Amino acid sequence: MPSNSDVWDAVEQTDGTPANSFELLIAVKAAAAATFTQSADVTNVNPAFTPKSRNRETYAAKGADSMSKYADTLALSFDVELIRDSNGEFQPFVQDLIDASKTIGAANRRDIRFYDALGADYAYSATYAITVSRSGTSWDEAAYMTITAQRYGVGTWITNPVLVGNLPLLLAANPTAAAATQSVYIQGENFFLANVVDVSGAASVKFGATNATSYIVVSDSLIVAVVPAGSAGSAPITVINTAGTSAALPYTRGA
Repeated sequence: MPSNSDVWDAVEQTDGTPANSFELLIAVKAAAAATFTQSADVTNVNPAFTPKSRNRETYAAKGADSMSKYADTLALSFDVELIRDSNGEFQPFVQDLIDASKTIGAANRRDIRFYDALGADYAYSATYAITVSRSGTSWDEAAYMTITAQRYGVGTWITNPVLVGNLPLLLAANPTAAAATQSVYIQGENFFLANVVDVSGAASVKFGATNATSYIVVSDSLIVAVVPAGSAGSAPITVINTAGTSAALPYTRGA
């Protein structure tokens, strides 16, 4: 038998970089939207699974409890810092969740997924019933919304979007209907990963079949691209990296 000091000496901290709570991301699919939008300004993401179990009556248990999990419930909550634009309006995804919370039935539900920003195998997607509450009540406090989402039906563990072949993952583009010479903010993942975007040439970002006039890779999750000349109408956005071409993000360019 080892002595207590032997056990003490043998136990060491795990080597590596400690994970942070803010590395868990939220993406929301707004009403009538075709794709998820990665949601910024989010913190306190808390997916709380609660097991549902039943007792197994077996002879081998000899009267002892023998529980078997057959399902679980899930309550997802997160906070969103409220940011106003020049018109006094909140972020679009926040306003969409607020709008959902005012309704009942199907109109109250949104598809939400949470996943690890740095690539751990931890990603989950489901449909949720939405409730929001305004927080931050003192005159000198930052205002934020607390989103409480109760899972509706069965969710699923998914492949973490940041791990899918190291291809760029496009989630949203704003503003909608930008015209030639205007800038579009493209949100997604993997823009830096493995030298994802060749910043030497605009061919790495396309609107339809036309190269962006120019672009800047701001971060691993944001590209600012200038819309090229062309006709108004459908111009799906794609981003190309060394692993290949992203799935097209539907986009309608203005005149």
